[in-house]
Amino acid sequence: MKNTNILQTSKIAIASVLSLVFLNGCAMTQNKANTAIVVQQQAQIETILQQQQQILTTLQSQPDKFSEQDKAIEKLTAQLDDLSTATQVKKTAPIVVPVTTKTNNDYTNKVLLGQEEWVWFEELQTNFKSRVDTGATTSSLNATEIVKFERDGKDWVKFNLSHKDGSAVFPMEAPVVRTIKIRQTNATDALRRYVVNLPIELGDINTETEFTLADRSRMIFPILLGRTFLKDIAIVDVAQEYTQPKKQATANKKQPTSAKKGAN
Repeated sequence: MKNTNILQTSKIAIASVLSLVFLNGCAMTQNKANTAIVVQQQAQIETILQQQQQILTTLQSQPDKFSEQDKAIEKLTAQLDDLSTATQVKKTAPIVVPVTTKTNNDYTNKVLLGQEEWVWFEELQTNFKSRVDTGATTSSLNATEIVKFERDGKDWVKFNLSHKDGSAVFPMEAPVVRTIKIRQTNATDALRRYVVNLPIELGDINTETEFTLADRSRMIFPILLGRTFLKDIAIVDVAQEYTQPKKQATANKKQPTSAKKGAN
């Protein structure tokens, strides 16, 4: 009888051990399955995050691409202005551009400008952002609603000058200095552009300079300063920007008026 009890007890113990082993095996199998699922989910999450990062990087690069396109368009427009000088009825005198081999003494009386500067229009009492481009012969400004008319037997034009964002529009009038022709690639007829003479200030520079009237609403800068403005008065360091102070309007700021007074 005693041996029988011992045998039964041993069987019960063995059964208990086998049950524990079976349960542990099931638990380990379940844990492995759960671990595999977690690993798979983590891999999917990492893939999604990488895709989101690629999309974000692409979106962030778009403004730079648009800016580069605007600059390329602006450069092509300046080159068209240069080519148009060959069709002018009146030939302008050769423009002497300062060369970089001159010594510092040659630049003693010249104003240093960066590739971007503020241009001040005294009568309008406002500044306009400008791009200084030694590759362009003539200067140009953003002119819209251009209308030619006659005053005292001479040709005049009236137009609107505005910032790139169109926040303010300034009506202006000026006598026509000359007319230039520009022939675009896909156009059969040449475009006529008026050239006017306007007073501007830039730092210590206070002078009148010629501007070609052109729609620059798609350009980054409403004003482009070319070599006709820079000649003999300024040198350009393209590595710098806004080297000259931005002029402030007087306390009794004027309302926008025309550049030249008088009725049509």
